[in-house]
Amino acid sequence: MFDFVKIKNWWRSRKIKFYTSLLRSSAGSIGKNSLICPPFQSFNIKEMQVGNNTRISEHCWIQCIDNYQGKSFSPRLDIGNDVHIGRFAHIIACDNIKIGNSVVIAERVYISDNLHGFEDINMPIMKQPLKQAGPVIIEDEAWIGNGACILPNVTIGKHAIIGSNAVVTKDIPPYSVAAGVPAKVIKQYNPKTKKWEKLTIS
Repeated sequence: MFDFVKIKNWWRSRKIKFYTSLLRSSAGSIGKNSLICPPFQSFNIKEMQVGNNTRISEHCWIQCIDNYQGKSFSPRLDIGNDVHIGRFAHIIACDNIKIGNSVVIAERVYISDNLHGFEDINMPIMKQPLKQAGPVIIEDEAWIGNGACILPNVTIGKHAIIGSNAVVTKDIPPYSVAAGVPAKVIKQYNPKTKKWEKLTIS
């Protein structure tokens, strides 16, 4: 019996594998069984290192900025093993972004280690220099919810959960749940009780 869905998914899988093979010549490295799904937006991924069994979904924009408005940068973007990056994610590195193993990044997540300058009121913002505000580190097993924004100079600890649409402006400890704008820890795992416990937010 003719099954259009199975045929469509088979063709899509073949197309993704072929597209990923073409990107290998542009990226720093793409590990075994990792896939980058088209359409994919970038002008430079030569400093992007992708581990094994990782999937970057459709419509992602991942950029390693090595030059902006005449200033040179040395970007580094490391994506670990068994990572899932959802559709429309936007990741911009001009310094250092490290995503650990088994991290889940949902759709429309923004991650950046830099900020646009804005101080000169006589110059359009897009023409002002970028600020290297500090690296972003997302440790193993973290889960970043839909629409979250991870700003520079932040570490998200192991197995931490970032709620949907949260804006992370400071470090989030391991085994915790953070939500809100700016993101605050609302729940944490207690190894003594072996339970996730709510925190009182002041």
